[in-house]
Amino acid sequence: MGSFYLILALVFSLIIAIVALANNEPVTVSYIFGRAEVSLILLILGSAFVGALVMGLFALFRSIRSAFSFREMRRKNEDLQKQVKALEEEKIFLEARLNKAVSVPEEEDLNEEDKTQLEDQPDETAAVEVETEEEPDEPER
Repeated sequence: MGSFYLILALVFSLIIAIVALANNEPVTVSYIFGRAEVSLILLILGSAFVGALVMGLFALFRSIRSAFSFREMRRKNEDLQKQVKALEEEKIFLEARLNKAVSVPEEEDLNEEDKTQLEDQPDETAAVEVETEEEPDEPER
């Protein structure tokens, strides 16, 4: 694309040079502070040069602004990549914890529940012993 712009600039420069050579008479140019008589060739070429210079400065300003914007976007991209990496690591950690929790057999969970229930309930063997002791002896006949 850059070569296209270069060719286009050369074509316009050629057209400007042909027009300038065709107009060779002197002209009077009025400035804010005075007047000057200048050859039309110089006026056309000078105007084209000043126009190209102004456009070059605008292009330079735009490229500098784009460079700053690009740098900021690159920094944001790096920050987002770091966040993605941290989230992926957290995902792996959480999946490992989930797999560990799921891989624990349910029997062990039930055994723990049974253990807590047994601890909460009174001992049945002790109750049976108490009942046998409390039974009165049969009267002897």
